[in-house]
Amino acid sequence: MSASTRWFGWITVMLVLHMTEQLIFGLQELQNLKRMIAAYDSWFSNVDTATVVLVTIGAGLLFFAIFCILKGGRARIAALVALGLIAVSEVHHLIETGFAGHYTPGTVTAIPFVACGVLFLRALIKEYRADKAIDSSAARQPAVAV
Repeated sequence: MSASTRWFGWITVMLVLHMTEQLIFGLQELQNLKRMIAAYDSWFSNVDTATVVLVTIGAGLLFFAIFCILKGGRARIAALVALGLIAVSEVHHLIETGFAGHYTPGTVTAIPFVACGVLFLRALIKEYRADKAIDSSAARQPAVAV
């Protein structure tokens, strides 16, 4: 198993733990999300239509990421970097806690979540460079007649 696969597995575990922490200790972010969703819903004459469009966009992005991963090459790296950046973006919990001056829900698990994201991205970069070096050296090899 490659290092990036292992770190992505840990990101998945941390996601579950992170959401569990927020469910237990409070969903302060939920109020902000509700405001954003209300603003988004106002763009449509029907809230159900807004929901279906949002779900379609989310599912479309998920399936596009899976397609890119299956395609391989640069598309795989781009999709995986995007997923890794989602984990790294959880640093916002640490910033919120710093401004609040006290614990805010999500902070405890945000630390290893962000660390796993950074280590995942680092592993991806190493693997990409190694693959690129192999491809480069293979391209320089003369063709062998059989």
